[in-house]
Amino acid sequence: MAKKKTQPKKAPPAKKPVAKPAKSAKPAPKPVKAKAPAKKAPVPAKKSLPAAKSKPAAKPAPKSVVKKAPAPAPAKPAPKPVAKPATPAPTPKPVPAPTPIVTAAPAAPALAPKPPAPVVSMKMKLDEVPKPEIPPGVPLTVSAQGAPGAASSGNVQPANLLVLVTCAGWPVADLTEDHFTIMEHFDVPGQMAPFSNNIVNFRNAGSGAYLIQVRPISSAAWRGGHHLAQILVSSPDDRQGQAAAKIIVR
Repeated sequence: MAKKKTQPKKAPPAKKPVAKPAKSAKPAPKPVKAKAPAKKAPVPAKKSLPAAKSKPAAKPAPKSVVKKAPAPAPAKPAPKPVAKPATPAPTPKPVPAPTPIVTAAPAAPALAPKPPAPVVSMKMKLDEVPKPEIPPGVPLTVSAQGAPGAASSGNVQPANLLVLVTCAGWPVADLTEDHFTIMEHFDVPGQMAPFSNNIVNFRNAGSGAYLIQVRPISSAAWRGGHHLAQILVSSPDDRQGQAAAKIIVR
């Protein structure tokens, strides 16, 4: 009986190498040749064809595992710069100014005291001024003002009259009490007597002003009201003038 041809056993397929994570890639191993099965002696009866040599399957080269580079860590945000308060520059100390040396001035010689100036009245000044020649027809200009003074209703104190006398603008300062005539007009209710021509005090101020005080006749008491007076003035050179005044007694 003819023997069955024995077929050569096929080499088992090479296991795919599992790539282990390695720190460094190892070089690929050299392919190992599979050993051919032992040849049996051919049967003399029938020549058997020589079995075709099977080429050993080459093992695939292990894939090199490329290690991925680790992703870079996200950059930390840079800290914001904090502005430091500016240090104020030191204030330089003021340099004291040198004290000026004051030299005392020599004392002035003492002057002799001046004699006191003589008291000059308005009348003296008017007498020194030469008066121009005024025509005889120019009248006197008279103005008057009254005030109660100490007079009040029920008492007998004198009231005041201020009389100013001028002629052509020049003050008339040479009049006496005899050159004045004072008349009260209109009766005041309750007044027992007027103060007409009852001058109790007269003074020449020397500047054309005359201070006159009057009160009711026979020491009669004043009564409250408006007392109206007419003042007549004459001068030594026969010039005339007059004015009105009001004394209000309360």
